[in-house]
Amino acid sequence: MDELLKQAKLKALKLLTDMDRTEAQLRQKLEQKNYPGEIVEAAIAYVKSFGYIDDDKYAKRFVTTKKANKSRREIYAALSQKGIEHALIDKALEECYAQEDEIKAISSLIKKKHFSLEESTEMEKKKLCDYLLRKGFRYENIRKVMQVSFWNA
Repeated sequence: MDELLKQAKLKALKLLTDMDRTEAQLRQKLEQKNYPGEIVEAAIAYVKSFGYIDDDKYAKRFVTTKKANKSRREIYAALSQKGIEHALIDKALEECYAQEDEIKAISSLIKKKHFSLEESTEMEKKKLCDYLLRKGFRYENIRKVMQVSFWNA
């Protein structure tokens, strides 16, 4: 049993050196390697004791790196999929994602699509707006960016 625990701890450390992971992702990987539940929990407790895994910090880093081109909803969904608790996601978004970030992200996506608001038809503008809404951006912010771009032309 001690040898199995040692192997699980080493595997957990190796998985974390490959890439940053959430606790749920690490648990899933260890379970896929057929380690028993108590061994998985002990290995997770081991890496947590050294601060190698921290879902709160992970969520904040994720929000900070993705806010330039993702909506709050997209980030929320991605973090939920990674197994982070909703309270931690809410906290990270509150601390790291402001309305200005969403406006910058919308502008960035419009530029990335090489879309000219001045030269486009109403139908093309509507399609762009629908695309941004599907991406999870708020209508008020989309309208704000599109109006500012139009009046600055």
